[in-house]
Amino acid sequence: MTRLRRMTTALALGSVLTLGGLTATATASATDSASLPGPYGCNHTNAEPTISRGSSGAAVKQAQCLLKHWNVPIGSTGVDGKFGPSTEKGVKEFQGRLHDICGLAVDGIVGPKTWHALKHDIC
Repeated sequence: MTRLRRMTTALALGSVLTLGGLTATATASATDSASLPGPYGCNHTNAEPTISRGSSGAAVKQAQCLLKHWNVPIGSTGVDGKFGPSTEKGVKEFQGRLHDICGLAVDGIVGPKTWHALKHDIC
């Protein structure tokens, strides 16, 4: 069985997934996950613009929601759509956890590689 299939099966069974220091707990069954409006239940937008400190809007909310899914702290204001210092710190933490596995730069910028890592169980 491939690594991705094992990880997907584990998630579908409600297991805890740990990948490069990130931990996610799946709560939906395999059939329920198809009905979710977006990756991991985050449905603010499907757009993936490059965002960084000072950005705001739906894409920031999507990134913040996905960071929360991966148990990365994003500050006390939560999913507010404002990319401030706490969100930047969370993005850097996420990138740092996957730096060796996925080759993510630890720059606090959510670009194509970081979006992909946020939205998928594997790089």
